[in-house]
Amino acid sequence: APAPAFPASRGMEGSRAGEMREFGGIEVVWCPPTGPEGFLMGSPDDETNLEDKETQHRVSLTKGFWLAKTETTQGQWQDLMGSNPSYFKGGNLPVETVSWEDVEGWLEKMNSQNALPSGWKWFLPTEAQWEYACRAGTETAFSFGSMLNGKEENCCGHSPYGTSAKGPYLVKTKDVGGYAANAWGLYDMHGNVREWCADYYGDYPSGSATDPKSATTGSRRVLR
Repeated sequence: APAPAFPASRGMEGSRAGEMREFGGIEVVWCPPTGPEGFLMGSPDDETNLEDKETQHRVSLTKGFWLAKTETTQGQWQDLMGSNPSYFKGGNLPVETVSWEDVEGWLEKMNSQNALPSGWKWFLPTEAQWEYACRAGTETAFSFGSMLNGKEENCCGHSPYGTSAKGPYLVKTKDVGGYAANAWGLYDMHGNVREWCADYYGDYPSGSATDPKSATTGSRRVLR
């Protein structure tokens, strides 16, 4: 889900969380600055299936950003790139089977053919931006609560989380926007496909952070 970069002026900024606009044929949602209080990134120590690299910490984002309302669709990818690498075919299905480098190529073409005003560009969100947008003001395991079994998002409902009730397992992708949006109007932030972030994979900071960025080198990029 690409997002325009930090603005050089207030002309492009949104007025509230969840405000929607369209740039270059992509519907985007405004994610405002966190303010000095920041947001809690990561997971609490008592969360089920906690991994050791999910240490909860407070993050402040000093500038807002726009994030695509849904995953990039195969139709949007095909129109720009002239090809469709996806395994599951469908114009409104999310594009998949794309590398981080493939996505960077798509973004380069977006910046060339659908240029934004001065000071803005299309780019992948950082992991902190992605999680902030995904949570949309919540602190539960998922933006809609603490249970997931394939009814709330496209996932393996045969292995439910937070409940013993099993749900559907489609074993394929589903059209973008097929489930309820989060509080800011963003769709499919859980389930359907994994999403690339700008960061190299690495440890979270030991304490609070402001506008965190990843290491400048590494062997793996972040998927959420």
